[in-house]
Amino acid sequence: MALGLLMGGVSYSAFADDASTFVYADAGEPSTIDPAKANVNWELTVTRNIYDRLVDFDLSDPSKLLPALATEWQQDGKVWTFKLRDRVTFHDGTAFDANDVKATLDRLLKIGQGQSYLVDDIASVTVVDPKTVKIETKAPTVFLASNLSRIEMLSDEDIAKHKDDLGQAWFNENANGTGPYEFVSWTRGTQIELKRNDKWWGKFPEKPFDRVLDRFVTDGANRARGLEGGEFDLANFVPLDEALRIGTSSGFHLVEGNNLWAWPAIYLNMDLAPTNNKDFREALVKAFDYNAMVQSFQGKAEVGRGPVPSWFPGSPEKEEAEIKTDLDGAKAALVKSGLANAKMKCSVPAGFPEFRFAATVLQSSAQQLGVTVEIEEQPFVEAITAIKSDKSNCFVLGNANLSPSDATKFFAAHYLKGGFYNSGKFFDQTLQDLVAKLPTIADPTERGKLLKQAADIVVDSHYIIWTARPKTVVPEPDRIGGYRIDPAEYINARFWEMYSK
Repeated sequence: MALGLLMGGVSYSAFADDASTFVYADAGEPSTIDPAKANVNWELTVTRNIYDRLVDFDLSDPSKLLPALATEWQQDGKVWTFKLRDRVTFHDGTAFDANDVKATLDRLLKIGQGQSYLVDDIASVTVVDPKTVKIETKAPTVFLASNLSRIEMLSDEDIAKHKDDLGQAWFNENANGTGPYEFVSWTRGTQIELKRNDKWWGKFPEKPFDRVLDRFVTDGANRARGLEGGEFDLANFVPLDEALRIGTSSGFHLVEGNNLWAWPAIYLNMDLAPTNNKDFREALVKAFDYNAMVQSFQGKAEVGRGPVPSWFPGSPEKEEAEIKTDLDGAKAALVKSGLANAKMKCSVPAGFPEFRFAATVLQSSAQQLGVTVEIEEQPFVEAITAIKSDKSNCFVLGNANLSPSDATKFFAAHYLKGGFYNSGKFFDQTLQDLVAKLPTIADPTERGKLLKQAADIVVDSHYIIWTARPKTVVPEPDRIGGYRIDPAEYINARFWEMYSK
């Protein structure tokens, strides 16, 4: 559908007049297209469209699960039973059955990367018959079906055929799913090409796209120019000012939706002085200029009240107290801490303008208290290592959770002992116990009460400064329809829902 484009010496003008071709400008090139390892936007763009999951969920209502490769499921204590859809085939023509489910989950848990943390409570997978699979968890959990809505199903034959290194070398750059689009080719440095699977069990809209070219366009300005000029039909991560300008211009409209949790979030080191002092942390939280962050997102953001956003099922957000700048309260907390004229370091992952800006807002806000914040911009691994090794007092990162209804995986990663993103080494035994108990509670109202207790513990610790909760804003050409933003997903595109007008 897009106009011709010259990239890497290759002309794509052959597709210029082809309304059945969709050109997507992604912000990066995958390092892998193995569903067991994919974990960033441009990897999930590919895997989500090639492979299916046992369960889907309704983007309009994250608490509602929809049948996918499984048509029905039920829980009995620690055992879940899934009935599988008939007459589903992989792109190579082989039939999908329960053996594929077992092989996929067994492999995922052995590799232990990507989204495996969402289902790491699985103890065993048993094939009952070709269309029935039983999954036993280590403890009762009401969230298994919901979390399986993120896990792509592979062919057991592919896994067996490429069993050396668990097939990682092959799956890194090849794909064979049951999903709406088939893998065609990967031109390194340029694009991945997909074609529509006309034998897919699901339903396409009228005028779907028969071919998708997933282009790797790392420069945001180039993505914006290409979208505006018609070279791309949609683009990921268009800079906000450009997105707002393009989306309100003739021939375009804006698609807005909820984002993952909060972005950016500032983690404060619980072990290293001066941020190991709770009153000092409270002073920083209250002094922070939240309005400056909202303005930086041109009003397309709000200030979070805790770790769980309002759109999330059972969220206590509306019951939490509003978080806002309170300079007098900050000064009182600082006096109580006894840490006047303190100095601290803040490590910021390089390449994220929003992270850098949040750190500078903290710096200027703290300066009003007489507190000096030294900012050190580093590659991601070095930045997070700095706070984990007590060489920095704070670390700037985005909060994220890929489960549509399970907050415990997010809490485990960010606030529990040993969690990878628990960079400031937060620990609270009551929180540990609550997070362990939450999945076992069947009653949503009771789970909501426990989730509020968990959120309150994190909020009251002043471990996190939730600087802003921005909206996702995507400009879409009027000639295109069907794009939706998944509130519990890294930003990408569900090509099977999109169509030409």
